Amino acid sequence: MTLATVLTLVRGALLGPTVAAVLGERWTAALGLFLGALATDVLDGWVARRTGRVTLAGQLLDPVVDKLFYVGLFSALAAAGRVSPWALGLFLLPQLGLGVGTLVLWRRRGEFVAEGPGKAAAGVTAFAAGVILLSPGWGWLLWAAVAAQFSAALYYLVRQARGRTPVGARPPTRPTPH
Repeated sequence: MTLATVLTLVRGALLGPTVAAVLGERWTAALGLFLGALATDVLDGWVARRTGRVTLAGQLLDPVVDKLFYVGLFSALAAAGRVSPWALGLFLLPQLGLGVGTLVLWRRRGEFVAEGPGKAAAGVTAFAAGVILLSPGWGWLLWAAVAAQFSAALYYLVRQARGRTPVGARPPTRPTPH
């Protein structure tokens, strides 16, 4: 169990209290919990790379926790009336596609490294969530996150269709002597 994996698990553990704070309309608490979760998201990758302990568990767990966190948060915001249920529904589609795609790419190459469009989509999504937690009038920002997520999904789909290997993919395996 690495520190990076612990940070990812802490982010996952913050989901329930964050959703409860949103549903209870305790906006300051929800924002604080969200910012804490966001900090763990930034730190886990940095810690893993800095310590040289990038693990298989971390590579699989981090994107799953990210997706669960945002789906839970935006679902709670929809229930609280801060975002459109339609935007939430459309947000879910690329999350499922990106989640399945990550697993497929990992299975084919042994690892998957997020690229620029995926990181940009994550940034837009985090920004939208933070602003929506701050003010009820900014729910339309979820549409920006939806557009960013669809763009990232399309980017990865095109990359996969063209057969290009993303940065960080494992090298071809060598035959082992008998």
